[in-house]
Amino acid sequence: MDLLKQLETKMQALVQQRNQLKEELDALKAAGSEGDRELQALKAKLDQALADKASLENDREAVKEQVAAILRALEALG
Repeated sequence: MDLLKQLETKMQALVQQRNQLKEELDALKAAGSEGDRELQALKAKLDQALADKASLENDREAVKEQVAAILRALEALG
């Protein structure tokens, strides 16, 4: 009987340990998917920022060309 009690105690400890490890694994999985969502959001923001940068660079080049044209016109007048 004593041996059965020891085995039962060990089995209960192992089941409890298994359950704890399962809970930890579930928590890690949840944290991982939250991290994935944050990463996707940051990638989307980066893509938008890069698109905005390209647009601003195009606008800057257009303004430079306009200023150069105005300066040429002023030189032609003066």
